[in-house]
Amino acid sequence: MRAFLLLLFMTSAVSLRANDNPGSIYVNLQKLHSLKRVLYVAAHPDDENTRALAWFSLGEKAETAYFSLTRGDGGQNLIGNELSEKLGVLRTQELLAARSNDGAKQYFSRAVDFGYSKSSDESFEKWGRDALLEDLVLMIRMFQPDVIVTRFPPDERAGHGHHTASAELAIEAFSKAADASIFPNQIEEYGIWQTTSIYWNTSYWWDKDIREYAVDNPDYLINEIGDYNSLLGMSYNEIGTIARSQHKCQGFGAIIERGSREEYFQHLDGEKLKNSLFEENKRTWSDMLNLALDTMFNNLLENFDFIEAANNVPALLEIYKELETLPKSYFKTEKLNRCRQIISDCLGLRAELIGKDYYYIAGNSVEFELQLLNRSSTPVHVDQFTPHNFKGEVINLDLEQNQLTSHELKIPTSEAFGSPFWLDKPFSEVFDVAHVDGRLRAEGDASVHGVLRLVINETQVDLPIEAIYKWRDPSYGERARPVIGAPAFTASFEEKIVLLKSGETQEVRVKVRSFQENLNGKITWGDLTGWEIEEEDLTVKIDNKGGEAWLSFHLKATSKESERSTLVLKDGKGNPLFQYLEIAYDHIPTQTIFTPAQLECIPITAKIRTGKVAYIKGVEDAVPAAIATLGFEVETFEVSDLAELDLSGYQSVVLGIRIYNVHPELRNFEEKLHSYVFNGGNLIMQYNTASRSGNNEFGPEPFSLSRNRVTEEDADVTFLNPNHPILNSPNKITQEDFENWVQERGLYFAVAWDEAYTPLFSWADKEEEPVLGALIVMEHGKGQFVYTGISFFRELPKGVVGAYRLFANLLSYKP
Repeated sequence: MRAFLLLLFMTSAVSLRANDNPGSIYVNLQKLHSLKRVLYVAAHPDDENTRALAWFSLGEKAETAYFSLTRGDGGQNLIGNELSEKLGVLRTQELLAARSNDGAKQYFSRAVDFGYSKSSDESFEKWGRDALLEDLVLMIRMFQPDVIVTRFPPDERAGHGHHTASAELAIEAFSKAADASIFPNQIEEYGIWQTTSIYWNTSYWWDKDIREYAVDNPDYLINEIGDYNSLLGMSYNEIGTIARSQHKCQGFGAIIERGSREEYFQHLDGEKLKNSLFEENKRTWSDMLNLALDTMFNNLLENFDFIEAANNVPALLEIYKELETLPKSYFKTEKLNRCRQIISDCLGLRAELIGKDYYYIAGNSVEFELQLLNRSSTPVHVDQFTPHNFKGEVINLDLEQNQLTSHELKIPTSEAFGSPFWLDKPFSEVFDVAHVDGRLRAEGDASVHGVLRLVINETQVDLPIEAIYKWRDPSYGERARPVIGAPAFTASFEEKIVLLKSGETQEVRVKVRSFQENLNGKITWGDLTGWEIEEEDLTVKIDNKGGEAWLSFHLKATSKESERSTLVLKDGKGNPLFQYLEIAYDHIPTQTIFTPAQLECIPITAKIRTGKVAYIKGVEDAVPAAIATLGFEVETFEVSDLAELDLSGYQSVVLGIRIYNVHPELRNFEEKLHSYVFNGGNLIMQYNTASRSGNNEFGPEPFSLSRNRVTEEDADVTFLNPNHPILNSPNKITQEDFENWVQERGLYFAVAWDEAYTPLFSWADKEEEPVLGALIVMEHGKGQFVYTGISFFRELPKGVVGAYRLFANLLSYKP
């Protein structure tokens, strides 16, 4: 518990950001006084109703938490090429960006998002029900909500197995959190907790007539959440839609909503409430063993100084001292954090720990500059700074009003790298974080963080602070990012996999990045059965810190008996090396991921008919790299390039995934594309999502898109036209080619196609009817048009050999 409370202390309320307008401070003070608490439960980033969260948090002044089963690793990405665990990192930060607007907190179970699921049974079969139940029971006992709200119903209406699972788990955890025999290892630290009620946040999305039967129905609560908060200058649904728009990689940018908005809450279990989700909240500050706090809060709320916010600090310090007398708990830490934030906002206090660069060699002592600014007339004394897990350093500075003060610090650091904690260990269906204190948290500790002890009016106030690096971007202004611990150097493969036929040799390129000056080292590797590397090792020499160099070696598949193997890179001392990846977007802090420097070496027997391929980009994906791996000459283009691009020189043209969704102007070039096919070209259209409105017909002859998908990656495949050239040339496609697929077979299959099309496959999830539209093909003039919903964008980057062989056949068309 100590570690979790410290993490809460470091990452929640006190960010020392510019939030010091009097209206916002007052709302935060109201929330500090409030004892209302609500836990919202769903399955993914973007499932949460951000309008409701904003109303709970800023309207009802309730401590509000969103518990998501997953980090969204199995989704798609509209703004970049991050998929799988990298997408999970991006979506985690988008959730935190949303929470910075709606005022809620963010937590997760350990479940890995494995993509679309058609039932909760399938979901629990992969995850293990007990592991996730343990996480949610822990969340309830720790957070102690008055009410739990689910986003989804506990049945098939939820529309996704993960959604249904989240509601089922919430209902089960609602009762089991109050049972001391359930997960007794949690009891000593958190005790048990009986939440009053659990409700489902239903809406018109499920039933357009909901208001008709929800009014005066004791099973429902109806709440107006569109009210305007004059202190914030916004309405709660307005704030909520701004929060919603942070889910950019999922395309959830929203028009800001203002005006009346009703939300509906349907009773699931526990007490039926009559008027408010919080009407059974009977807790008082007296219950917290502190009789004085209610009076102190009421006096400050009634006499709050909106003109000179610093005049509120003496009363806040008295409240702070009373909060410190409460028994140790999550609640105490949470309230102290919020009180610290309000004090610092009233003072106009800024405290920044600034690095000379955004990285350092992990384990070294590093120089930082502590910059402090007190914009009030209230005296503030800086006593000391204590780095996490290290001895503190006395600072002894008095901050003069509105005078920027700097202090140099040399801070010892740990051996840890700046990487998401849930990716530290290999994982499959759940992240291996059961051993981690505070495993439910959204993100881990900053690489360098600590506590700044201030003395204000003879009262000690400890403020958390994290190291950042700041720089000037001429086209943007001030930018900042976390300072991270790093190894001396990293070695990142240009491609994540290599596929070779027996006897073939390929140059493998590695980008070495130095995090120190005057790097001199070596890269080595171990033996691989059936594979051979021509070089004994690689010499690394980079003079400048931050410098990069490309090195290469030659890998050969020596025999037909070559096995799929993993090549592990090591330094000259035999220590494993790491790859370095940044995820950088304007709407989130830059994220860094250090992963083992490993290359999957995969033997393959795919043949091709060589030629040039034009890839017209939709959403960013790794398919062009896979096409090049097969041996084709591939060139990538934007949709706008089609205006002048001569397609006649290309054997095949491939349309990137979701191209019509992100570039609807492609419709303007359909005549040109179909003419290319008619004159002997090969056009391959990959999956697009089914349009909810507008034109949903595609192809030289019409077909439509459905929401049909096959989510079981091992679903049996039936060849509907086994003699078709795509299944026979240049590679004979067999059942073996559909083994060892990942996540799913495909999605958004074709339906209602013209008789000119021929479907080649059918498959089905268990207990469902076969679907036929995964791959349809037609001859058009001298050429061929193909639509495929097969998830090549997932299978190819994972090195699924059968997917490569099938895609090789699609690309090898010759009229």
